[in-house]
Amino acid sequence: METGWCLAVLLLAWSVVTAGASPVDDPGCTLQPVRNDQRVKMLYTTSRVTSGCVGRGPRDTNMEVHILNLKYRVSQMPLTHFSVNMSAAKGGRKVVFVVNSNKHCILNVNTRDHRLAFVTDVHNLTVMGFKEINKTDLPSSNEELLNWAKAYYGGVSTFVELEEPRKISFQVNREPSSSEECVPESYFDAEQYLEAEFDSDNTKSCLDSTVHPGREAHIMWLQQRPPDSGTQAVDLNIKVTCSNGKPAKELTTLLVLKSHEKMFWNIDQMPEYVKFMVSGKYSIKKITKEPINGTVLPDSKEGLIKEARDKDFAFIASYTEIPAAKSITLELVRDCGEGKKTEVTTAPHRKISEPAKVVQGLIQICPPWKCTEDAIEVAWPKWLLERSQIDITEMTLEDPACRATDNITHFVLKSIIDDCSTNLEGGIHAKNQLVLTLASHPDKIKVPFQCDLPEKLFLHLYQTPDFSSPSTTVVEVNKVTYVQVSFQAADGNSSLRLQDCYLQIPDQSSPQMLIRSGMPKSYSVEILNSPNTKTKRFSFIYKAEEQQRTTLPATLFCQADRENEHDSYNASIKVMLKNPATPSHGLGIGTVLGITFGAFLIGVLLTAALWYIYSHTRPMAKMQPVSANPPASESSSTNHSIGSTQSTPCSTSSMA
Repeated sequence: METGWCLAVLLLAWSVVTAGASPVDDPGCTLQPVRNDQRVKMLYTTSRVTSGCVGRGPRDTNMEVHILNLKYRVSQMPLTHFSVNMSAAKGGRKVVFVVNSNKHCILNVNTRDHRLAFVTDVHNLTVMGFKEINKTDLPSSNEELLNWAKAYYGGVSTFVELEEPRKISFQVNREPSSSEECVPESYFDAEQYLEAEFDSDNTKSCLDSTVHPGREAHIMWLQQRPPDSGTQAVDLNIKVTCSNGKPAKELTTLLVLKSHEKMFWNIDQMPEYVKFMVSGKYSIKKITKEPINGTVLPDSKEGLIKEARDKDFAFIASYTEIPAAKSITLELVRDCGEGKKTEVTTAPHRKISEPAKVVQGLIQICPPWKCTEDAIEVAWPKWLLERSQIDITEMTLEDPACRATDNITHFVLKSIIDDCSTNLEGGIHAKNQLVLTLASHPDKIKVPFQCDLPEKLFLHLYQTPDFSSPSTTVVEVNKVTYVQVSFQAADGNSSLRLQDCYLQIPDQSSPQMLIRSGMPKSYSVEILNSPNTKTKRFSFIYKAEEQQRTTLPATLFCQADRENEHDSYNASIKVMLKNPATPSHGLGIGTVLGITFGAFLIGVLLTAALWYIYSHTRPMAKMQPVSANPPASESSSTNHSIGSTQSTPCSTSSMA
């Protein structure tokens, strides 16, 4: 126990400025709203709403109806992010959100649950990121809006009125209320189902910062009501960043944290140059194990400012009164040493203008660009710009020659990847910037952007094993063909896995499998080493069939997937199967054999014919001797016989 007490004393001595410091003699501090160039922002989340209630719900017990009435004071179109947690929703229960607004705003919804539906006012609200939207004329007041929903649905599950919310998180499946009627109450606690983030619009400061030698104070007065019993807790986080991305330089900072005595401040780990003055109790993450008792702080704005000044912190960088909070984030941007500041939207040394803020907000919820396989396309709907009171006279890419056209409904621009000063990093990340000219703004607004080329599988064929020769589409018979399968994707963590590859040849009922389930299907297929995880390589030798002609069209197909993913990717390439050894007249071996056999048969028949002719045309004297003096009685008869038998030309010479 003594150790814990000593630790508490030491931490108090370290974190709280002693009362012995000399006060600063200064004429006073006049608080004025924080300017944009002071770069101080106070964000807080809470479940306390301006007005709210819960009810038994609609007549249909398989439906929930939730009403959100949003109130804004800003002149520009506000942007609100809306997230819905449907994980606890029962079965097929339908959830309807009736959303209204006093000014035209954009509600960016981040859920795609099919059980969700939106009913919005036809004039004052645009829902982004969700398709099932019913637009109608909604009344503006809380009472009329509740009566409309009760008449249409037979009851209401919840109702809230929110002023200037930045983000809304909603938890579905709240237990029905025992009260049938939903009667709004001021300062209503919707902790069971809603949490909202707000950007404090009443943060003020002393504008004269010349009196502080590298020291500043931030005062937060959390005006939340104390609980009837127990304690309340709030998380505090401070983000100190640098305008050019380097580590923020040290600037001695005092945090004055005022609340009721039952509040417990859970402070995130802070650098040692941050000091504290805290009411109630507090702890510092990773440093304290037991709560530290704070000190008694004044109950007035003037008293809190004097308390900081008495500790030698004359410059009040921010003073904020927060109605209620579960968490508070103080964001500070410092000037850090030398170096060029990152240009956000406007020319150097100018503060960020209101039109530039609106443009940035519109881009966050509805990026107008996308990448195709070989181009960047920009399409910005004009109605969104008009409702935001943004009058764009010209839109270009970084190269001013790449100018958007106006097609009545959109500003449209298309550029190939290799043009318009587009920088392609890693073969996948296309970087450029939109340059906007506004009618009411002297400076051009520059919006850097990046889009990734779509995921795709590529096939390339090579004729050398080093894969350095130009890719080809020719597959030569009985020669090695080298194949590279590469995957184009922004995520480089998952490895490519080759599943199947085959050749599809016309007039063949089944394809010729090369690889099946990552394994070779033939002795002529070999899996090769790959240069990286997004590339696979293999080789194969195509064996032609006997009747194949010189060239034959075919298609090489490959299928692959990635580790830890279920999606598969397909690629194909048209190839020509070339057989240079085949005779140019295109005769197959069967035809050649037929011709050879025919020639042989013709030769045999011709030889037989010549032999026949020869055997029948030899001199008759050699075949049969004739008597020189035949008998007289037979001479006439013999001569007649000879004359009638030898009718060839040779018989004439014999008779002579």
